[in-house]
Amino acid sequence: MTKEEFWAVFDKGIERKNTSCLKWDGMEKIYGKADLIPLWVADMDFPSPAEVTQALVARAKHGVYGYPAVDPAMKEAVCDWMRERHGLAIAPERIISSPGVVDSLSFVLNAFTQPGDLVAIQPPVYGPFERSVHQTGRTLFKNPLVQTDAGWQMDLDGLEEGLRQGVKMLILCSPHNPVGRVWTREELEAVCALCGRYGARILSDEIHADFELPGHHHTPLLCLQEDAICLVSATKTFNLAGLRNSSMLFGSTKDKETMEAYLRTTGIGEENIFGTLAQTAAYRYGAPWLDALLDYLDETRKAVEESVRRLMPRCSVSTLEGTYLMWLDMREYGLSPAQLEELFVQKAGVALSNGANFCSEGSGFMRVNIATPRKNVLLALERMAEALATL
Repeated sequence: MTKEEFWAVFDKGIERKNTSCLKWDGMEKIYGKADLIPLWVADMDFPSPAEVTQALVARAKHGVYGYPAVDPAMKEAVCDWMRERHGLAIAPERIISSPGVVDSLSFVLNAFTQPGDLVAIQPPVYGPFERSVHQTGRTLFKNPLVQTDAGWQMDLDGLEEGLRQGVKMLILCSPHNPVGRVWTREELEAVCALCGRYGARILSDEIHADFELPGHHHTPLLCLQEDAICLVSATKTFNLAGLRNSSMLFGSTKDKETMEAYLRTTGIGEENIFGTLAQTAAYRYGAPWLDALLDYLDETRKAVEESVRRLMPRCSVSTLEGTYLMWLDMREYGLSPAQLEELFVQKAGVALSNGANFCSEGSGFMRVNIATPRKNVLLALERMAEALATL
């Protein structure tokens, strides 16, 4: 397919109601209304690459779904993708499959830190980071990002203070959800040097690695630091989250063996037949689909920035470098997180992710998922502007 043909598919979208879909069918339970434009949970309203569907249908027709054998092609596909898209040379022997990146956060914390250890996160950041630290009995150290005229930056002085206090692990979000930064190689080198000086590990959630918008380049942390642990998944890139599959990447055999020893205590067994099959097909054949998608998302980004400037001048939007999640600063309106959510749900008919769900540092912000037909996003912004005009 040509880019124009892919774009026609993205513009059309796909009907997702009544498919046991959290984003659409779960809205009433979460927001109290079902007739909303859903721009919240981070999955896409676009069908996955046709090659993925074809592979799944062909396997489903076999009719037997017994215990699977390990398929070397799955890990080989991960290795090829990471090398070709991101310049990371990693061997299949350094990869462990996991049900999901959120699961892996807890697995890594349990395997490589001890109860009570200080673990740093950089809020505003994906909510499960904070929850995983608490749920595993570790101690949270917040190293908030700094909002500057040049965009969001990491506070390395604040991180060093945490390291002096004994931080054992930094959970890095790269690219960053929700502020949309793709950290430069120089920024990542500085973080690696700092953590290395104090002997702290870095766990890098790179699930959005493939969403590099034009002009930005993601650097896998394993390109810079051997004892880093990277979490990646085709599920975010190719809209496969319901198939539950991800990969943990290790720089050393010893670290991989440590994780394998821990996983044996959890009872986690065979991989998901359809998850691994979908991931392999996506990595093997999905590059043209993804390239067209990135261009489409970048055009949507531009349209959102223009609409926000025109319709909501008291709102500012962080520059989106990666992910498909835009971070709107609504603090000038003086509303609490609950008031913002109620306004947009009840008066605008739009479901957004409340910034307060990304740690307290996100209060007053709203996250907008733009991975939907562009007309949906622009209609939602018009409704939001109308609702704000009633204040």
